[in-house]
Amino acid sequence: MPRSAVAVSVPVIASLLLLSFVAVAAAQTGVVTGAVRDIEGEPIVAAEVVGENTEWQRRVEVTTNDSGRFSIIGLQRGRWLFLVRQRGYEPVQGFANVRGSGTARVNFVMEADPLHPPAPSTGVLANLRGDELQEALDAADALYDDGDYDGAIDAYEAVLITVPRLTALHVQIGNAYRGKNDTERALAAYRAVPAGDPASVEARGAIEALQAGADR
Repeated sequence: MPRSAVAVSVPVIASLLLLSFVAVAAAQTGVVTGAVRDIEGEPIVAAEVVGENTEWQRRVEVTTNDSGRFSIIGLQRGRWLFLVRQRGYEPVQGFANVRGSGTARVNFVMEADPLHPPAPSTGVLANLRGDELQEALDAADALYDDGDYDGAIDAYEAVLITVPRLTALHVQIGNAYRGKNDTERALAAYRAVPAGDPASVEARGAIEALQAGADR
C-alpha cells in the first residue's frame, strides 16, 4: 500500500529556506583587529572599542591591551562601525568591512582632549590626571579652610600616597597640625620637606616660628 504524501505549504518552505540562509550567513563570520594610538604613535591602553552592525543588530565591546591593540572574532559579515573612547582623548570612529573569511584591519589615532588631557606617563604626576589632582587638592584646602584639620590632613596624605614626590604637601600637613595646636607633629611634618624642595624655605620658616614660640 503506497505511503501517503505529506503536504508542505509554500510559506513553510519559504520560512525553512530563510532560516537556512540566515544560519549559513551567520556562520560566515570574520575577524577584526586593530590598534589605537595617540598622535605621537604611542599605544593607548584600555581604550574602549565598540562595534555596531545595524543589519545584524549586534553590538560588541572590547578594550585595548598594553600594546594598544584589540581583536574581535565571530563578527557577521558586513559593514561594521567602530567607536573608540578613552578618558583624556577625543573619541574617534571608523568602518571595517567584515568578510566570511580573512581578517579586517582598522587603526585609530586619538587626539588629546584639550579640556581634560590624559595623565602624563612620566614625571612627578605620572599616571595622574591634572584635573583629578587639582580636585583632590581643592577638596583638601576646603577642609583646611573650614577648620576640619583632621579631614585636611587625611586628604593631603591621600594625595601624597598617590604622588609621593609632591613633598611640598608636608607644609600643608604641618599647617593643619599647627591649627590643632599639635606642635610636635607639625614640626615633624615641616621637617619631612626635603632640603632641595622649593617649599623647604617655607618649612624652615614655620619651624623657626614654632621653636621661637616654644622658647617664650
